[in-house]
Amino acid sequence: MGKSAIDNRKFSFCPSFDRVPLDDLFVQCPDCTRFYAACCLELTEDAPKVCHHTRLAFTDGACSNNGRQGAQAGLGITIGDDDDYCWSIPVDDIVDFGGLRTSQRTELLAAIEGLKKLEEVNEMAGHGASTNDRMDDDDDDAERVCYVVVTDSDYVVTGITEWFPSWRKRRWRTSGGKKPANLDLFLKLDDLVSSLEQDGIAVGFLHIPREFNQKADELAKRAVYN
Repeated sequence: MGKSAIDNRKFSFCPSFDRVPLDDLFVQCPDCTRFYAACCLELTEDAPKVCHHTRLAFTDGACSNNGRQGAQAGLGITIGDDDDYCWSIPVDDIVDFGGLRTSQRTELLAAIEGLKKLEEVNEMAGHGASTNDRMDDDDDDAERVCYVVVTDSDYVVTGITEWFPSWRKRRWRTSGGKKPANLDLFLKLDDLVSSLEQDGIAVGFLHIPREFNQKADELAKRAVYN
């Protein structure tokens, strides 16, 4: 049957879900309202069950007047339906000191904040890296906790999983010999991921079509226009 996997920080669902619609692979716990990836090992006749190993943060960024004078930016993050699990964050100098307000930077900032929110909420709930906090207590197969940033930004996913390792090998230069754009934020994201990995938490990134990221999109736009 296989399992969900993270390869070079890219998340993929288990092969048994190849024909399952993407929207059905994002499940919500009816008790805690948190979002999780469907569990490969627990299938029912109707739909994948909710298990609590792979914890999702849907993230998005919005930016008006992209990269121009007067540009305003906002971040949208949701890890569950409860208001306590949704964030609409305006980008100011506290969030990104001196940074140019652009769509690409907001997407990276949203990914960073999404991981931070997952960690903050899980620490408050006492859910550690080795905790088997599934709702079913009769399963002895404790899975490693996994955080997944779910975003419609291919720039973020391809950047951190493919470009970033190549830049590192070239001493922080692109294939054309130039300094990569937004390298400061990619470095921050990598530092955060590496820190979580050292704590025993697997971290992955998943690119999805925009229509599956509407909630985070609305939160990001609210931060800009409200």
